[in-house]
Amino acid sequence: MSNTVVIHGPQGCGKTRNAQALAAHFGCSRIVDDWNGQSKIEEGSLVLTSHDGWKSSALPAVRRAIPFARAMKEAGVAK
Repeated sequence: MSNTVVIHGPQGCGKTRNAQALAAHFGCSRIVDDWNGQSKIEEGSLVLTSHDGWKSSALPAVRRAIPFARAMKEAGVAK
């Protein structure tokens, strides 16, 4: 089963800048940047969004949603 992770945080917080490191840490095979909350997402994606409606039916059923600051801490990535 693929790992789908949603990382949410305000615009400009560093989601895009740290996307590669976060994808590697969470075992995601693709990155979806600036997700709008509606477009369909494939399993195994790292989804980066500032959208507050990340509990969307467009996401695969198995997923983990993490605030940006916590994701950075878990991944051991310095801001």
